[in-house]
Amino acid sequence: MSKLSRKKGGDMSEMKATTGETFPKKSCLFVPIDGKVDSTWRYLSEKLSEDKRQKMIAQQVAWGMDTMIFLTYGRGGDCDINPFVQTYGPDVDWPKVARWMQRLEPGKHGANLIPCLFCDDDPETARNIAFHDYYVPAACVALGPYSRAICIGLEMNEQFSVAAMEHIIAVCKHYTDKPIGVHLQYRPGMALPKGLDFLIYEFSFHPKDGDKKSVSDIIMEAKTVLAACSLPIWFQEMNMNPEGQRAREQSRALLELSKTEPRIVGLPGPT
Repeated sequence: MSKLSRKKGGDMSEMKATTGETFPKKSCLFVPIDGKVDSTWRYLSEKLSEDKRQKMIAQQVAWGMDTMIFLTYGRGGDCDINPFVQTYGPDVDWPKVARWMQRLEPGKHGANLIPCLFCDDDPETARNIAFHDYYVPAACVALGPYSRAICIGLEMNEQFSVAAMEHIIAVCKHYTDKPIGVHLQYRPGMALPKGLDFLIYEFSFHPKDGDKKSVSDIIMEAKTVLAACSLPIWFQEMNMNPEGQRAREQSRALLELSKTEPRIVGLPGPT
């Protein structure tokens, strides 16, 4: 992954990369909106009101985030995101996709957008190889021009085998030249799919418990992962209270670590 700026303002077009790429990038999955924690995973969800979507963007920009990670397919709950008329296609919901493209337009003009192709907790979709072979090429071709990189899945190892992930990576690389990553809770010794360009790392604890973890806990875990995994790492999904003092201390410590660990390509929230 070639090493993936920060302006203050109110729209996604301000989440721009600089000409001379700077690292680590900053993204935050969790955003407080109207007194509740929401997530950028569901940025494209039809269940997210336009008012909340705009508040999500404004908060990201106010924090100085330069990247957004979001889902492009997920079944059920608040992450009901599907570009097709049917559950598994084949008919594209063109009016919905037109709304998506409008929301993603800043990605063509410098905003760092990372679409995530598959959600967790969906064993049926994980087993549907025919759908993978239909959806993944179309997603790469459609989303590539708007994207800084592509994430093949959220917590992907929960339902997808290493072989299935490798197949999806191979399909992605045939249809796009963007870096390919995966989001999961990596453990030393865990088999990762071949062909990955970077890892979006979910910390070992639930992010609602992020405030319970000390800065030293975070740095110890980060160093353990860096020692065990040779990929560039985007530390993410750490603390659901990103505006809190503890979360900012954790992010600042990871930023400091990145000065001596060049494989840290992303941070999990405001510093």
